[in-house]
Amino acid sequence: MLKNQNILLLILISGFVTSILAQVTISPTSLFIDNQRRFETLLIMNSSNTAQEVKLSWEFGYPKTDEAGNIAIIYGDETEAALHSAADWIRGFPKNFILEPGDRQTVRITVKAPRDLGDGTYWSRLKTTSSAISPPVGSNEAGGITAQINFKFNQVTSIFYKNGQLSTGLQITSIRSVVEDQMIRVFADYTKSGNSPFLGTMLAKVFDDDGQMVKEEKIFISVYYDGLRRLDLDASDLPAGAYDVEVSFFTGRSDIPDSNIVPAPMVSARGSFSKL
Repeated sequence: MLKNQNILLLILISGFVTSILAQVTISPTSLFIDNQRRFETLLIMNSSNTAQEVKLSWEFGYPKTDEAGNIAIIYGDETEAALHSAADWIRGFPKNFILEPGDRQTVRITVKAPRDLGDGTYWSRLKTTSSAISPPVGSNEAGGITAQINFKFNQVTSIFYKNGQLSTGLQITSIRSVVEDQMIRVFADYTKSGNSPFLGTMLAKVFDDDGQMVKEEKIFISVYYDGLRRLDLDASDLPAGAYDVEVSFFTGRSDIPDSNIVPAPMVSARGSFSKL
């Protein structure tokens, strides 16, 4: 009995590893379309050794942080979807397809926006679901009965539709810093302006009593509404003492071409903290 359990466990682990490796790659990870050019293309590639079934779907969503600075994607917000969603007018062709190992598929993304659409940036999230194609569980092969565990992988691509005159911006309303578990946790509260998301970078610099910068860290951000962001810096090598921290937000990030980003002035604010 124990021998049979070990064989079953080995089969389950093998199926798990095979499925984990069976993923597709999507390029680019963000797509921008405007009222002058209403189509773009995505490239979906299967770099695994297993055929993949791929399905596309669209849903409105946006990132939001809680009071601890943890980010979650909010779906199902009908009020905001009525104002900003492009999910109902974006389509991709083909929508369902099979990718053999090593194959790639070009997906044409098109937009049919309403004629009376107001100025601004509208968006949707393209969800690409992929799963390995395998024989049914318990099918007979030459070596006997085998089992296969298949997993579905969801990957999300942000798709933006820009229409008319665009603007964006942030205003920092407060910053605060705490030191815990040898980490400096910097929180910045802000309000957002304009009719487009703020796609950019959050930068934090830490200065000692002599005004010398001793720490610097940055993260990419996508801001859709008022809220806050948290940035963590390693404090394990900092001596005890008082420090200043400067937080800046600016549009631009290395993973998105500048031509696709709505520009805004950089904003900065200073605060302080102590390490005991």
